[in-house]
Amino acid sequence: MKIEIAKHGRMSESGNSLLRLIQNQEMPLLDLFVRESVQNSLDASDGHHQFVNVDISVKPFKSKELNKHFDGIDSQLNSKFPNNSSPYQSIVIKDSNTVGLTGPVNYDQVDSQNFGNLLKLVYEISKPQTNEGAGGSWGLGKTIYFRIGIGLVIYYSRIKTIQGYESRLAACFVEDETKMNTVLPSESGVKRGIAWWGEYKSRNSKETIPITNEKEISQILSVFSIIPYEHLETGTTVIIPYIDSKKLLKEVYPINEEKENKPYWTSKVEDYLSVTFQRWYAPRILNTKYNHGAYLKPSIQNKGIRLAEFEPLFKVIRELYIYAVTGTEPEDSFIEENGGKINAEEIRIRDVFVNSSIAGKFVFLKMNQKQLLMDPPENNKSPYQQITNRLIPMENGNTPIIMYTRKPGMIVGYDFTGAWTHGMPKSSDIDYIIGLFVVNSENVLRDVVNPKDSELLLMEEYIRLSEKADHASWSDWNISGTSPRAVSKIQKGIIKTISQKYKERPVDNTERTNLGLSRALANILLPPTDFGHAPYVKPAPCPSITPRTKKRVNVSEISAPEFADGKIYIHFQANVHCGLSIMQLAVVTDFKKYEADDWENEDEIGNPFPLQFCSFEILEIKDTDKKSQWHKHKLKLSDCPVSDGIFELSFRPSEVFGVMSIVEIFCNKPYSIKGTTVFYSDDPSIKGSISIYEVKNSGIV
Repeated sequence: MKIEIAKHGRMSESGNSLLRLIQNQEMPLLDLFVRESVQNSLDASDGHHQFVNVDISVKPFKSKELNKHFDGIDSQLNSKFPNNSSPYQSIVIKDSNTVGLTGPVNYDQVDSQNFGNLLKLVYEISKPQTNEGAGGSWGLGKTIYFRIGIGLVIYYSRIKTIQGYESRLAACFVEDETKMNTVLPSESGVKRGIAWWGEYKSRNSKETIPITNEKEISQILSVFSIIPYEHLETGTTVIIPYIDSKKLLKEVYPINEEKENKPYWTSKVEDYLSVTFQRWYAPRILNTKYNHGAYLKPSIQNKGIRLAEFEPLFKVIRELYIYAVTGTEPEDSFIEENGGKINAEEIRIRDVFVNSSIAGKFVFLKMNQKQLLMDPPENNKSPYQQITNRLIPMENGNTPIIMYTRKPGMIVGYDFTGAWTHGMPKSSDIDYIIGLFVVNSENVLRDVVNPKDSELLLMEEYIRLSEKADHASWSDWNISGTSPRAVSKIQKGIIKTISQKYKERPVDNTERTNLGLSRALANILLPPTDFGHAPYVKPAPCPSITPRTKKRVNVSEISAPEFADGKIYIHFQANVHCGLSIMQLAVVTDFKKYEADDWENEDEIGNPFPLQFCSFEILEIKDTDKKSQWHKHKLKLSDCPVSDGIFELSFRPSEVFGVMSIVEIFCNKPYSIKGTTVFYSDDPSIKGSISIYEVKNSGIV
């Protein structure tokens, strides 16, 4: 193949800068490689098949058989890799049921900025996929190929054209031009560290295009024992020669880590690639329920990855995704077989979307180490180690593991120490809380305009554009002067959901703890000066539903707080009006009084409200007429709304974290009531108060 050495030009990238474009030092190269290359294949699905085949193999080759095909650097490669008797190694990733490297072979053929797959992958940088729901938005992920080996990458593809089928093969070399002993020759001027190989575009041109000669392509493929595409097959094969397996594996499990904790998959590149497939693409592997295109059919060394071979955590993740999409567990469910139970919640956020408030589906569960096959005889590694390869010590229980994904079905990130899990309750040392968030991609953002077409932006595109080049996280960003803060609101919704489900209620059986609560809540509840003294309120007819305002309700009796089992008991007597009244908890500080929504506002405290109702009970009632008598009337509110034809009682959650901080009391005429309310405090240092309000001009809420 003929060489084309890239010359320096204005605002052109050098080899040194290309190798540093994906600035992710936390994720091993093999993980980045699988994430980016598999996504490229999935984005290129031909649309005619149910699945995309992706095989990754480690293949031996002899250096001199390969080097002779590279005009201009064959002698340098022979000098650097002289041993022809002992084979070197390459990584080969091959896909099929994809369209291949379609499009123009040179820039003279580019029409209306349609560069096509070939030019964008082999000859361009920062040219991303433009189809809606694609993996990348930066066009930088492909630079990972140059970091896996010595910087030499061979691209082979077969595409379907109007005339029939055509094979294409080209190569690219990217090296750090600032280092000593570089491979690429210097023609003149400043080195750029980039070169391509193929055939010359014309007799008088030094610009290369891919070779299309089937015989020459077969000779190069035979160096790696690769069988060419045939019959109706189309696809792309990327070959990365001269890899250093030992160096790559040192990244996945450092040599200073304890050997007894070393997972089996970190000792061999092929095994690691198999687990990496599962780690990042579990939702899409062999998943016929995947509803955004073709599912993924992966293999290693041309041997398919079977579901039975999955590590336990990735079996769980795959089933969580299926449940999020379909609402049902798959047949032969690993979770069901091992006694797990999936929970599902719609995460809703206010004032962000045009229509539905649903940001996505959150599916989660708790499983113990026996259910996750960590006990003998299976002895599987912990979920944290399946994610990171390393042993992650936890203090005072296990932190939940939360992951998130969008249309492509790749797990974008795992979080057990960051913004997705901050403030979540820990489980015991043998239990693991595992959750997956699947974004509602089709929702339309309010007042957020896509600068490309001036249309309102889809949630999928907002999330996609927020991802950096490594696609390892989501973040909020400002677009067209608007930031919907959708990601942070989703995170808060997930934290609230897990906290409500798994947070242990405080249990205080000691006198010392009760004394502490007594001091902290000594002035809890309505100072006497806050309320009227007359138990009688003139009845009024029930109005229709209109905008509401709050007015203080007369409370004629109030007991001192009683403390038992970590809870606070208050006995009260109050007058409630026709329509809606509310009993509301608040935290009192030296500066202001915080009701739940104020407290949880991110511009204020931004944490879950620390006071929460457990129950509310009406014991006696009477008409507000002074001559009427008290009589028994038992109605207790615990979890679900209750009604007896006279009163309707329900809890109202706070807007952000869903803390039950308000009791709603609806009645069809005024009454005096006696009752008891019970609540608890997450924080013994706070001071609280309870207020009862009439919500004027209200109907049933």
